[in-house]
Amino acid sequence: MAHVNRISNLPDDLLHCILSLLDTQEVVQTCILSKRWQRLWADVDSLELVLPSFKTHSPNIERRFTKFIDELLSRRNNSDLREFRLFCEENFFNVSHRKITAWILYAIRHKAKVIEIDGCLYWSLPRDIFTSSSLEELYLYIPSLGKGVVAGKVNLPQLKKLHLNGIIMSGNPAILRNLLSGCPALEDLSLNVCTVDLHMVSSPQLKHLSIVSALDTARIESIKTPNLVSLCLKLSGDVLRAANLEKMPFLLNVIVSVTGGTSFDENCSILAAFPNVRSLELCGNIMKDLLRVELLKCPTYFNLTKLHLRDLCQFCHGDLVDGMLAHSPNLEKLQLCKTTRCCQREDD
Repeated sequence: MAHVNRISNLPDDLLHCILSLLDTQEVVQTCILSKRWQRLWADVDSLELVLPSFKTHSPNIERRFTKFIDELLSRRNNSDLREFRLFCEENFFNVSHRKITAWILYAIRHKAKVIEIDGCLYWSLPRDIFTSSSLEELYLYIPSLGKGVVAGKVNLPQLKKLHLNGIIMSGNPAILRNLLSGCPALEDLSLNVCTVDLHMVSSPQLKHLSIVSALDTARIESIKTPNLVSLCLKLSGDVLRAANLEKMPFLLNVIVSVTGGTSFDENCSILAAFPNVRSLELCGNIMKDLLRVELLKCPTYFNLTKLHLRDLCQFCHGDLVDGMLAHSPNLEKLQLCKTTRCCQREDD
């Protein structure tokens, strides 16, 4: 019994689950274990390709990495993919754009459900990625999307998650509109430090929305997401100054943070959009201005149990805190946080 190879005796499905927890370089290395393992790695449906895992200071690291992936894809069984993830380090490595395009097209042709491209100096995605009938999750941390979105040829019927990081999309307001209109099943949208002309965010089926803006993001004029469950807006400048958020009756968790702006327009409508919110966090150096504009017209939050107010001085803005408490009759937890005082009491 001491010489029984219990792991190799496990069924293929279970071994594939184990291999899916490793990065692809480690998966391929299992082929030295036995003849059975030589074919197991070729059936793995999850590819995680990590350039920094090639631990070497050789100037040919990109070439070695590229050769490894090319040989991997050529020797892999012609089965469908579940996940394709590519991780580079843009400050140190520069993989050929042509190669990255070829790898992405391989993933699309093999019906990958999840594609993630992170840290690559890659400026133009192939248009085929925007018409994939199998793609369910797309995560991108690259400088630009490319011409496929601008042309409006987006048809991703199964896409449920779209996370974009650090992408330049400004200069054409149609980019975001084309993306959203071409993703009828989208439920989770995250725009993290993307330079984008937001203007209107409209997606009837969206459930989770997160926008962390760059400084030059255009103002948000309207958000129409009636089925939203969670909302996170962390913005700089006057992006939300005149925003009009349409009512979102299912919205439960909200974070609104605005820093560096001037004031809010008297006609803006933000706080009134989530009457059934349960957890609410308001922060930023001009949040007091939003409360002064909207406090009298915001609804009574009967479902609100957790309220977090940041950057409000308890001496100068006590009336705003009291006003929010008056609109929150069933509040269970109140958190106040102010790192600096904006006034000095006479008896200090």
